[in-house]
Amino acid sequence: MIKAKRYADLGNAVLPRLVLAAMMASGELDRHLRFVRRRHRRRRDAMIAAIARHLPDAVVHGAAAGLHLLITFDDGRGTRDDPGDQDWVLGYGASTPTDIAEGVAVIADVRRQS
Repeated sequence: MIKAKRYADLGNAVLPRLVLAAMMASGELDRHLRFVRRRHRRRRDAMIAAIARHLPDAVVHGAAAGLHLLITFDDGRGTRDDPGDQDWVLGYGASTPTDIAEGVAVIADVRRQS
C-alpha cells in the first residue's frame, strides 16, 4: 500500500505532516476547527440573508456544507437546458459578512439592469 501510494502521488511533504501532528497533539487543531466553523457559519448566514433581501426570487441550495452556495432562479429568464440559464455558484469563504452583503447587492443591481 505504501509503495502504491508513493508511485501514485510521490508521497506527502514531511513538514505539513509534522505541523498537523503537532496541532492534533496540542489540541490546537480542534480549537482552530471550532473557530473556522463559526466564522464560515457567520459568512454563510450573511450570504443567505443578503440573497433573501436583494434576490428574493432566488432559491438557495447547498447551505449545509461547503464554502459556496448554489442559487437558482425560476423567473422565466432561463432554464437548466438553456445555455443562458440562471444557476449561479457564489462563494463566501474568503469574504467578510459586510463584503458579502455589498457584493450580493451589486449582483442584484446588475441583474435588474440586464
